[in-house]
Amino acid sequence: MKYTDIEQQINEYKKLFPSYDKILNFFKEITIEQNKSIEDTRIVPPDIKKSLRDIHLKEGFPLIDKQDFFIDINSSIDLFDSLCNISRNANEKLKINIQYIEDALSINALNLAEIMRNFHNEPYIEKIAGEFDIDLIVLKFLIYESIKPSIILNVEIISKENDMKNWHKGYCPICGSMPDISKLDKNGKRFFKCSFCNFIWQSDRLKCPFCENTDNKKLHYFYAEDREAYRVDLCDNCKQYIKTVDLRKINYDSFLPVDDIVTIHLDIIAQEKGYKRPVTSLWGL
Repeated sequence: MKYTDIEQQINEYKKLFPSYDKILNFFKEITIEQNKSIEDTRIVPPDIKKSLRDIHLKEGFPLIDKQDFFIDINSSIDLFDSLCNISRNANEKLKINIQYIEDALSINALNLAEIMRNFHNEPYIEKIAGEFDIDLIVLKFLIYESIKPSIILNVEIISKENDMKNWHKGYCPICGSMPDISKLDKNGKRFFKCSFCNFIWQSDRLKCPFCENTDNKKLHYFYAEDREAYRVDLCDNCKQYIKTVDLRKINYDSFLPVDDIVTIHLDIIAQEKGYKRPVTSLWGL
Protein backbone atom coordinates (compact mmCIF):
# COMPACT_ATOMS: atom_id res chain seq x y z
CA MET A 1 0.00 0.00 0.00
CA LYS A 2 1.34 3.43 -0.94
CA TYR A 3 2.07 5.98 1.80
CA THR A 4 -0.64 8.30 0.47
CA ASP A 5 -3.17 5.45 0.55
CA ILE A 6 -2.29 4.61 4.15
CA GLU A 7 -2.60 8.24 5.20
CA GLN A 8 -5.91 8.66 3.42
CA GLN A 9 -7.38 5.47 4.87
CA ILE A 10 -6.32 6.24 8.44
CA ASN A 11 -7.61 9.79 8.13
CA GLU A 12 -11.00 8.30 7.28
CA TYR A 13 -10.88 6.26 10.48
CA LYS A 14 -9.91 9.34 12.46
CA LYS A 15 -13.09 11.06 11.30
CA LEU A 16 -15.16 8.04 12.32
CA PHE A 17 -13.35 7.43 15.62
CA PRO A 18 -12.10 10.82 16.89
CA SER A 19 -11.42 9.46 20.39
CA TYR A 20 -8.68 7.26 18.89
CA ASP A 21 -7.00 10.15 17.08
CA LYS A 22 -3.69 10.00 18.98
CA ILE A 23 -3.11 6.26 18.68
CA LEU A 24 -4.15 6.32 15.00
CA ASN A 25 -1.57 9.02 14.30
CA PHE A 26 1.02 6.82 15.99
CA PHE A 27 -0.09 3.78 13.97
CA LYS A 28 0.07 5.82 10.77
CA GLU A 29 3.65 6.92 11.40
CA ILE A 30 4.74 3.36 12.23
CA THR A 31 3.00 1.88 9.16
CA ILE A 32 4.41 4.45 6.75
CA GLU A 33 7.92 3.79 8.07
CA GLN A 34 7.40 0.04 7.67
CA ASN A 35 6.27 0.48 4.09
CA LYS A 36 9.39 2.49 3.34
CA SER A 37 11.47 -0.27 4.91
CA ILE A 38 9.92 -2.95 2.70
CA GLU A 39 11.60 -1.36 -0.31
CA ASP A 40 15.03 -2.13 1.22
CA THR A 41 14.15 -5.52 2.73
CA ARG A 42 15.60 -8.61 1.10
CA ILE A 43 14.55 -12.12 2.06
CA VAL A 44 15.11 -15.73 1.06
CA PRO A 45 11.80 -17.44 1.92
CA PRO A 46 11.81 -20.92 3.45
CA ASP A 47 11.88 -23.76 0.94
CA ILE A 48 8.73 -25.80 1.50
CA LYS A 49 8.85 -29.16 -0.27
CA LYS A 50 5.63 -30.08 -2.07
CA SER A 51 5.47 -33.49 -0.39
CA LEU A 52 5.78 -31.95 3.08
CA ARG A 53 3.38 -29.14 2.22
CA ASP A 54 0.66 -31.57 1.16
CA ILE A 55 1.10 -33.65 4.32
CA HIS A 56 1.11 -30.60 6.59
CA LEU A 57 -2.04 -29.09 5.14
CA LYS A 58 -3.86 -32.43 5.00
CA GLU A 59 -3.00 -33.32 8.60
CA GLY A 60 -3.68 -29.82 9.95
CA PHE A 61 -0.09 -28.73 10.58
CA PRO A 62 1.09 -25.20 9.69
CA LEU A 63 3.61 -24.94 6.86
CA ILE A 64 6.42 -23.45 8.95
CA ASP A 65 7.36 -22.50 12.50
CA LYS A 66 7.97 -18.90 13.52
CA GLN A 67 11.72 -19.39 13.59
CA ASP A 68 11.61 -20.43 9.92
CA PHE A 69 10.73 -16.92 8.74
CA PHE A 70 13.69 -15.29 7.03
CA ILE A 71 14.42 -11.94 8.67
CA ASP A 72 16.50 -9.26 6.98
CA ILE A 73 18.55 -8.34 10.05
CA ASN A 74 20.08 -5.13 8.69
CA SER A 75 16.82 -3.59 7.49
CA SER A 76 15.12 -4.66 10.74
CA ILE A 77 17.79 -2.90 12.81
CA ASP A 78 17.45 0.26 10.72
CA LEU A 79 13.68 0.15 11.17
CA PHE A 80 14.07 -0.46 14.92
CA ASP A 81 16.05 2.78 15.16
CA SER A 82 13.39 4.70 13.19
CA LEU A 83 10.57 3.26 15.28
CA CYS A 84 12.34 4.28 18.49
CA ASN A 85 12.54 7.86 17.21
CA ILE A 86 8.83 7.83 16.36
CA SER A 87 7.71 6.07 19.54
CA ARG A 88 9.54 8.26 22.04
CA ASN A 89 6.93 10.98 21.44
CA ALA A 90 3.90 8.68 21.65
CA ASN A 91 3.59 8.52 25.43
CA GLU A 92 5.63 8.66 28.64
CA LYS A 93 5.90 4.87 28.98
CA LEU A 94 7.47 4.51 25.55
CA LYS A 95 9.72 7.52 26.11
CA ILE A 96 11.15 6.07 29.34
CA ASN A 97 11.71 2.58 27.93
CA ILE A 98 13.30 3.81 24.71
CA GLN A 99 15.74 5.77 26.85
CA TYR A 100 16.64 2.52 28.65
CA ILE A 101 17.20 0.86 25.26
CA GLU A 102 19.36 3.71 23.98
CA ASP A 103 21.41 3.75 27.18
CA ALA A 104 22.14 0.03 26.72
CA LEU A 105 22.98 0.53 23.04
CA SER A 106 25.33 3.42 23.84
CA ILE A 107 27.60 1.12 25.86
CA ASN A 108 27.28 -1.76 23.38
CA ALA A 109 25.44 -3.87 25.97
CA LEU A 110 22.51 -4.62 23.69
CA ASN A 111 23.00 -6.71 20.55
CA LEU A 112 20.16 -5.81 18.19
CA ALA A 113 21.21 -8.35 15.56
CA GLU A 114 21.00 -11.15 18.11
CA ILE A 115 17.65 -9.86 19.35
CA MET A 116 16.21 -9.84 15.82
CA ARG A 117 17.46 -13.38 15.22
CA ASN A 118 15.81 -14.51 18.45
CA PHE A 119 12.48 -12.72 17.95
CA HIS A 120 10.66 -16.04 18.46
CA ASN A 121 12.54 -17.00 21.65
CA GLU A 122 10.28 -15.84 24.52
CA PRO A 123 12.69 -16.73 27.39
CA TYR A 124 15.52 -14.86 25.63
CA ILE A 125 13.41 -11.73 25.08
CA GLU A 126 12.20 -11.86 28.68
CA LYS A 127 15.81 -12.15 29.88
CA ILE A 128 16.86 -9.08 27.83
CA ALA A 129 13.92 -7.06 29.13
CA GLY A 130 14.69 -7.99 32.74
CA GLU A 131 18.42 -7.41 32.42
CA PHE A 132 17.99 -3.84 31.15
CA ASP A 133 14.79 -3.02 33.05
CA ILE A 134 12.85 -2.60 29.78
CA ASP A 135 9.09 -3.12 29.83
CA LEU A 136 8.51 -6.51 28.15
CA ILE A 137 5.48 -5.37 26.12
CA VAL A 138 7.37 -2.33 24.82
CA LEU A 139 10.35 -4.45 23.80
CA LYS A 140 8.14 -7.03 22.08
CA PHE A 141 6.29 -4.25 20.28
CA LEU A 142 9.48 -2.68 18.90
CA ILE A 143 10.97 -6.02 17.87
CA TYR A 144 7.83 -7.26 16.15
CA GLU A 145 7.12 -4.00 14.32
CA SER A 146 10.78 -3.96 13.17
CA ILE A 147 10.72 -7.45 11.65
CA LYS A 148 7.20 -7.07 10.25
CA PRO A 149 8.30 -6.05 6.71
CA SER A 150 10.36 -9.25 6.49
CA ILE A 151 7.40 -11.31 7.72
CA ILE A 152 5.06 -9.71 5.20
CA LEU A 153 7.42 -10.47 2.32
CA ASN A 154 7.77 -14.09 3.48
CA VAL A 155 3.99 -14.46 3.54
CA GLU A 156 3.53 -12.90 0.11
CA ILE A 157 5.80 -15.53 -1.44
CA ILE A 158 4.54 -18.48 0.62
CA SER A 159 0.88 -17.69 -0.11
CA LYS A 160 1.56 -17.48 -3.85
CA GLU A 161 3.35 -20.82 -3.91
CA ASN A 162 0.96 -22.78 -1.70
CA ASP A 163 -2.77 -23.40 -2.10
CA MET A 164 -4.47 -23.03 1.29
CA LYS A 165 -8.08 -22.54 0.20
CA ASN A 166 -9.18 -25.80 1.85
CA TRP A 167 -7.76 -24.84 5.26
CA HIS A 168 -10.58 -24.14 7.72
CA LYS A 169 -8.77 -24.44 11.04
CA GLY A 170 -8.89 -21.73 13.67
CA TYR A 171 -5.11 -21.23 13.54
CA CYS A 172 -2.94 -19.88 10.73
CA PRO A 173 -2.01 -22.35 7.96
CA ILE A 174 1.35 -20.65 7.48
CA CYS A 175 2.76 -20.23 11.00
CA GLY A 176 0.20 -21.81 13.32
CA SER A 177 -0.52 -18.63 15.30
CA MET A 178 -3.99 -17.76 16.53
CA PRO A 179 -6.05 -15.02 14.85
CA ASP A 180 -6.35 -11.59 16.45
CA ILE A 181 -9.44 -10.42 14.56
CA SER A 182 -11.89 -11.71 11.97
CA LYS A 183 -14.18 -10.32 9.31
CA LEU A 184 -17.37 -11.25 7.51
CA ASP A 185 -17.08 -10.32 3.84
CA LYS A 186 -19.85 -8.87 1.68
CA ASN A 187 -21.19 -12.41 1.13
CA GLY A 188 -21.15 -13.28 4.82
CA LYS A 189 -18.11 -15.58 4.58
CA ARG A 190 -15.81 -15.52 7.58
CA PHE A 191 -12.07 -14.84 7.44
CA PHE A 192 -9.45 -14.77 10.19
CA LYS A 193 -6.29 -12.63 10.29
CA CYS A 194 -3.16 -14.19 11.80
CA SER A 195 -1.89 -12.36 14.86
CA PHE A 196 1.72 -12.94 13.84
CA CYS A 197 2.20 -13.15 10.07
CA ASN A 198 -1.00 -11.27 9.12
CA PHE A 199 -2.12 -13.92 6.62
CA ILE A 200 -5.90 -13.97 6.06
CA TRP A 201 -7.72 -17.25 5.53
CA GLN A 202 -11.32 -18.39 5.27
CA SER A 203 -12.85 -20.55 7.96
CA ASP A 204 -16.21 -21.81 9.19
CA ARG A 205 -18.56 -19.05 10.20
CA LEU A 206 -20.00 -20.68 13.32
CA LYS A 207 -16.92 -21.94 15.13
CA CYS A 208 -14.68 -20.73 17.92
CA PRO A 209 -11.17 -20.51 16.43
CA PHE A 210 -9.56 -21.22 19.79
CA CYS A 211 -11.28 -24.40 20.97
CA GLU A 212 -13.10 -25.27 17.69
CA ASN A 213 -16.46 -25.37 19.49
CA THR A 214 -19.36 -25.47 16.99
CA ASP A 215 -22.25 -25.68 19.46
CA ASN A 216 -24.29 -22.61 18.61
CA LYS A 217 -25.81 -22.67 22.09
CA LYS A 218 -22.35 -21.82 23.45
CA LEU A 219 -21.49 -19.27 20.74
CA HIS A 220 -22.94 -15.78 20.87
CA TYR A 221 -21.90 -12.18 20.37
CA PHE A 222 -22.59 -8.58 21.25
CA TYR A 223 -22.39 -5.45 19.11
CA ALA A 224 -20.81 -2.10 19.70
CA GLU A 225 -23.66 0.13 20.86
CA ASP A 226 -23.33 2.71 18.11
CA ARG A 227 -21.68 0.59 15.38
CA GLU A 228 -23.26 -2.74 14.55
CA ALA A 229 -20.47 -3.52 12.07
CA TYR A 230 -18.19 -4.22 15.04
CA ARG A 231 -19.03 -7.16 17.22
CA VAL A 232 -17.38 -9.49 19.71
CA ASP A 233 -17.81 -13.25 19.23
CA LEU A 234 -17.88 -15.06 22.57
CA CYS A 235 -17.37 -18.74 23.30
CA ASP A 236 -18.83 -20.14 26.52
CA ASN A 237 -16.90 -23.36 26.06
CA CYS A 238 -13.42 -21.85 26.50
CA LYS A 239 -14.47 -18.37 27.74
CA GLN A 240 -12.43 -16.65 25.04
CA TYR A 241 -13.42 -14.10 22.40
CA ILE A 242 -12.48 -12.58 19.07
CA LYS A 243 -13.63 -9.30 17.53
CA THR A 244 -15.28 -9.36 14.11
CA VAL A 245 -15.89 -6.70 11.48
CA ASP A 246 -19.02 -7.19 9.36
CA LEU A 247 -18.16 -5.64 5.99
CA ARG A 248 -21.81 -5.78 4.94
CA LYS A 249 -22.53 -3.03 7.44
CA ILE A 250 -19.84 -0.48 6.54
CA ASN A 251 -19.46 1.84 3.57
CA TYR A 252 -15.71 2.43 3.83
CA ASP A 253 -12.64 0.27 3.18
CA SER A 254 -11.82 -1.92 6.16
CA PHE A 255 -8.23 -2.15 7.36
CA LEU A 256 -8.23 -4.94 9.96
CA PRO A 257 -5.19 -3.80 12.00
CA VAL A 258 -6.89 -0.43 12.44
CA ASP A 259 -10.26 -2.04 13.13
CA ASP A 260 -8.58 -3.85 16.00
CA ILE A 261 -7.27 -0.57 17.42
CA VAL A 262 -10.52 1.42 17.21
CA THR A 263 -12.40 -1.32 19.05
CA ILE A 264 -10.18 -1.48 22.15
CA HIS A 265 -13.27 -0.44 24.15
CA LEU A 266 -14.92 -3.70 23.09
CA ASP A 267 -11.96 -5.64 24.52
CA ILE A 268 -12.61 -3.95 27.85
CA ILE A 269 -16.31 -4.87 27.79
CA ALA A 270 -15.62 -8.50 26.83
CA GLN A 271 -13.04 -8.86 29.60
CA GLU A 272 -15.44 -7.32 32.13
CA LYS A 273 -17.90 -10.06 31.11
CA GLY A 274 -15.30 -12.67 32.06
CA TYR A 275 -13.91 -13.59 28.63
CA LYS A 276 -10.23 -13.61 27.68
CA ARG A 277 -8.44 -12.57 24.52
CA PRO A 278 -5.85 -15.28 23.74
CA VAL A 279 -3.76 -12.93 21.63
CA THR A 280 -2.92 -9.67 23.35
CA SER A 281 -2.78 -6.57 21.18
CA LEU A 282 0.54 -4.74 21.49
CA TRP A 283 -1.20 -1.48 20.60
CA GLY A 284 -2.63 -1.09 24.07
CA LEU A 285 0.72 0.33 25.24
